[in-house]
Amino acid sequence: MMAIQNFGFFLMYYMIHLTIPVSGDDCNDMRFWVGFFAIDCFVESFCVLWMAMGGFIEDNCMFAFGWVLHLLVALPYCISTVGIPVVIYSDPGKNCRVAMGPSGFTLVAVYWTHCFLFLVYVWMMLSITFYSFVKPTFFKKSPVEVSSSLDNL
Repeated sequence: MMAIQNFGFFLMYYMIHLTIPVSGDDCNDMRFWVGFFAIDCFVESFCVLWMAMGGFIEDNCMFAFGWVLHLLVALPYCISTVGIPVVIYSDPGKNCRVAMGPSGFTLVAVYWTHCFLFLVYVWMMLSITFYSFVKPTFFKKSPVEVSSSLDNL
């Protein structure tokens, strides 16, 4: 789900990035932040899959590497989650959104959807970390618990 969410945001922000006017100084910051976030979401899609694959095949080294890689790529994601609204609600950003036409309104809707789903994303990250690594590594059942649960079958 995290990979789908990231790739979806890549597509949405990339399509909006194409509508930001190239001429004029009002749109320089907007073009940077929207384009930067689109690329970061694209890369993050693959990092999340790598991390999830490590958990799925129960390879702690691969999971840990994917988790750290995901974390490094997620830091710009977090920064962009703050940087984008700073830009879109600044005076030059408001002028740029007007110059974008309907895409300026779409950018605001996409941002607030992204902001809300960012909380879901954090929950998914914590859940994957717990179920793929923490629980199997630190909360293993003892052989007695396993045999007694098999007896109940």
